[in-house]
Parts: sequence; C-alpha cells; structure tokens
Amino acid sequence: MPNPGARETEHGITLPIAPAAETVPARLSLVVGRLNRRLALAPGGLSHGLLMALATISKHGPLRLAELAAMEQVSAPAITRTIAELESRRLVIRAVDPDDGRAIRVEATPAGIDAILRARAARAEVIAELLGRLDSEDFDAIEAALPALERMRDLR
Repeated sequence: MPNPGARETEHGITLPIAPAAETVPARLSLVVGRLNRRLALAPGGLSHGLLMALATISKHGPLRLAELAAMEQVSAPAITRTIAELESRRLVIRAVDPDDGRAIRVEATPAGIDAILRARAARAEVIAELLGRLDSEDFDAIEAALPALERMRDLR
C-alpha cells in the first residue's frame, strides 16, 4: 500500500515528502543554496571557497595554513590546494613564520585585496538586481531578517 507521505523514485527508493521539506531549516537551506549557486556564477573569477579563504587571510592574516584550515573548517589538504591556487594567481604570498622558521604563513597581496573587492561588488550586484525585482514588502522583510541572519552566520 502506498505511503501518502512519501514518493518512490524511478529506482524504487521511497523518499519522504512534506512536511519536512516545509520546515524553516529546509526552506532556508534551499534558498541559501540556490542563492549561493547564483552568486558563484557572478563575475569576479573566484569560487566561493577561494573568495572565503582569501577574505579570511586578508582580515586575520598573516596566517599559518593550519590556522586558516581551522578557520575555514576544511582539511589540511584542501587548504593547501586553495593556497596553491591563490598563490598561482598572485593573490597571496607565502613567507617563513618569524616565530617558527619551519612554518609558513600566508598573507594577501594588494592584488588579492583588489580581487576580494571586485568579487564582492559583483556578487552584491547580483543580489541588488534580485532585490530590485521584489515588492517593497518582501524587500522590507529581508532587510528586517538581516540582523538575525548575521548573528546566525557568526555562530560556531
């Protein structure tokens, strides 16, 4: 007998449907994910991961790779690949840690800081265009939600 709260895929897998898909966490996750994909397509030449790492380096650097990996919540190999890509674009430089000659620190170059500003401006333009297509009531609701979303962003 079919379950009214589920659907079967073409491969015979039964998946639940609403109300779980209608919860605030599920809806917010979907919206954030879709907006993030749109922002990733914005001009600026940096993926979300590269931009976030570069912005963290710019704000908190110079940083050791382990510190950066912890701040970005990624593995050591992932941050090594990220830094290699940023370095190849001359957006960061590596330098010997003055406190420990065996360790390396990375810091943003002037070109890296410029890349952050350009990428953020391009992404803000995408959001501005989307906001401009909303009515004033929806715009005001998003504006009112920003402080709570910013607090949520800063939770660890």
